[in-house]
Amino acid sequence: MKKNLFKNASIALIVFTVFAGIFTACKKDTPVDPAVTTTLQACVDSCTTLLGSSTVATDYPAAAITEFTTVNNAAKALIANTAATQTQVDNMLVQLRTAKATFLAAAYGAIPASALLMGMTFDETVASNQFKTEGKGWTTVLKTGPSEIFGTATNLPSLKAGKIGNAMYFSNGSHLEVSDYTSTSLLGSTLSISAWVKPETTKGGNYIMSYNYWKTWKFQVQENNKPCFTTNTTGGVTDADNETVNSAPNGTWTHLVVTMNLTSGKLIFYVNGVNSKEWTSTTKPNFTGTLKPYANTIPLLVGACTTYTEALVGFDWKGWDKPNTWDCFIGSIDELKLYNIALTDGQVSKLYKDENK
Repeated sequence: MKKNLFKNASIALIVFTVFAGIFTACKKDTPVDPAVTTTLQACVDSCTTLLGSSTVATDYPAAAITEFTTVNNAAKALIANTAATQTQVDNMLVQLRTAKATFLAAAYGAIPASALLMGMTFDETVASNQFKTEGKGWTTVLKTGPSEIFGTATNLPSLKAGKIGNAMYFSNGSHLEVSDYTSTSLLGSTLSISAWVKPETTKGGNYIMSYNYWKTWKFQVQENNKPCFTTNTTGGVTDADNETVNSAPNGTWTHLVVTMNLTSGKLIFYVNGVNSKEWTSTTKPNFTGTLKPYANTIPLLVGACTTYTEALVGFDWKGWDKPNTWDCFIGSIDELKLYNIALTDGQVSKLYKDENK
């Protein structure tokens, strides 16, 4: 009997202890440790100082300033919120640090002069239907469209009022050819093409620049007026566009940039200075390796896909040899530049800012 009494008393003690713990834990006046915001506050202070710089408006695009300010203000509000949890504070710290890094990357950046392979302002002196380019000093020759396709209904490219000074106008297959380039200069793991374009017609083959067409790389405005870039690497052929319809509308000057970096596996499109689409070697699996050289020697072309001679041996489908199906730009191109580096967001922003006059 005593044994049972002792057993019952032990059980009662355990039950009392458990319930006492529960009641203690549920008391409304139990203090909760406030979130530690020391590190977040230090980051906010640093970001506020950065945003308060007297040169921030001239050093960064307005959109980048707005986005960074919004995140910094959200961090300030969270610090002032006494109900904020430590998890919320920690997550905000990560978000603010990311926003700061993105903001710093958007700073207007100068492009090294050594990075320019070829620059055409179309204010150059044209003599005997040719002119020298900026950068490597390659020779650009003005060419009519192939007579085999257009007959006599073609013409040389002509100068028209451009975004800055003159622009080059293309129609009826007229284009520019550069033959004294160095092939290794066009086969690097990084490159960027920048141009102001004013297309007149929506078509799939509005070619801006082509090096061996889809045998190596090409840049064009395709169907739905979207910028498109193609690479042929040891990984395979990659076609990519910025997936935004009417990015380069007819009759309007639009600044287009594409940057290729096979080392990091990134292909980025910019429209009017803004990053509009980024592809990677994950989203475009063939975008890897190195560019493939092509056995045939073809000029670097502006305003056209390829030469008629190359098309005869390289095109294996019917119907390409008609005036309305020949791949060539119809409209104006200005301030065309080819770089041997992948431009950063800030460099593209500065380029757009400097040329948007």
